[in-house]
Amino acid sequence: MNDQTHCTCLNSNKITHENPVSQLVAAASAICQQGACFLARARLPCAPMTAKRLDFHAWLVLALNALYTIADALCSIFVGVYFWKNSLDFQLVCFHYLALYLVTPVVFLFAGWYSQARDRVHVFRLGLALHAVFYASLLYLQEDSARYAPHLGALLGVTWGFFWAGNNTFNFDVAKPENREYYFGWLGVINGAARLVAPMMGGVLIGFAPNTESGYQLVFFLAVVLYGGAIVLSAWVPPDSTRRPFRIRRALFPGRDQRDWQWVMLAAMTLAGSFNIFHFLLALVMYMQTSDEVSVGGFAAVQALAAIVTSYLLGRLIVPRQRRTAMLWGVILLFAAGVLIGFDLTVFTLVVFGLLRSVAQPLFSIPHWGVRFEVIDRCAENPAQRIEYLSAWEVPLAVGRILMMGALVLLFQALGETGLRVALFFLCANRILTYLCLTRISSLRKGP
Repeated sequence: MNDQTHCTCLNSNKITHENPVSQLVAAASAICQQGACFLARARLPCAPMTAKRLDFHAWLVLALNALYTIADALCSIFVGVYFWKNSLDFQLVCFHYLALYLVTPVVFLFAGWYSQARDRVHVFRLGLALHAVFYASLLYLQEDSARYAPHLGALLGVTWGFFWAGNNTFNFDVAKPENREYYFGWLGVINGAARLVAPMMGGVLIGFAPNTESGYQLVFFLAVVLYGGAIVLSAWVPPDSTRRPFRIRRALFPGRDQRDWQWVMLAAMTLAGSFNIFHFLLALVMYMQTSDEVSVGGFAAVQALAAIVTSYLLGRLIVPRQRRTAMLWGVILLFAAGVLIGFDLTVFTLVVFGLLRSVAQPLFSIPHWGVRFEVIDRCAENPAQRIEYLSAWEVPLAVGRILMMGALVLLFQALGETGLRVALFFLCANRILTYLCLTRISSLRKGP
């Protein structure tokens, strides 16, 4: 890789007279002050503070999520940047993620079957091991990895399918109905803390390495070590080796007796932007604007800080009757972010967009997780069928991801930077459809 290579900026009016990191800090300070005033005016009703506790296994699963998220946040946002730097081909990066989204649901269904036939711990550990294999492949291929970006995307899809089949089941098992918002609030805080520190650390390691390639190799190596640590820690997860049948049809094609699950499945198709597309796209666009990995890491850290505060407050204050209100504010904030980025694409508007999205995400996702798990509780004929429902949910989610990635490629081909802005706007506006689907669920239909 040539360290002197400078990538062409998407915006012809790219800001060059001011340090991008300084812009990030200044923008974050201003927006956080405005955000505090906004949330105060919103007057989201608060739940009475009650004693909520998590057991040992819940904290163990949170620790496993923390190790995974640290490793993922350390380098996953730089994978797209790495492919871009070695190819200068935006479509190639998109094809990497398109392959990922195509393979994930197929493997997820297989992993769901194996979890029922054998043990969910096995698929979780295999997912962690394959994550290590993925980053070891990047270490081996180095600059040539861009030539194999779609193949590596398929490998990552296999990895995701196994890992998330196990991890989603763990989360379902330890998040009891009476403390789901509390558990997912802590999950948001821990994941946010990891995403606050790790991307900035990754950006600094890459930015200040003797050469850029050695910096990337270092963060990929650290990711392999962290995944190994998570595999060791998973030894304390209790096994569940009872063999059960895997009957996916009822969950995948719900009938009229599962109206609520039908709406959950339709909502999943509109959630594409929440699951990874925003994650990689914002990092890549920030790099295109600044050509600086430290700025990419700082951008991710600023977003994580906003998500930590929001997740912590929501986990302690939100109760089931307030889910619809919280989700509505999440929709409003995300739509406002989409309108903003639709007008202009600069470092400043990206930072503001990222902060608004980071507050909107937990406002919507924490209640959404609670609603989804509650519907699974009601629809599953017995608790063992939770794996079938978790696996089935991945299918419409993957369809939505594939459609949005295809639209993103076509818009970029036709309109360039304008196409990216249009794609980001539609990813945000999609949340309105998600909200309309979820509010048809019986527990949310009556409103706040």
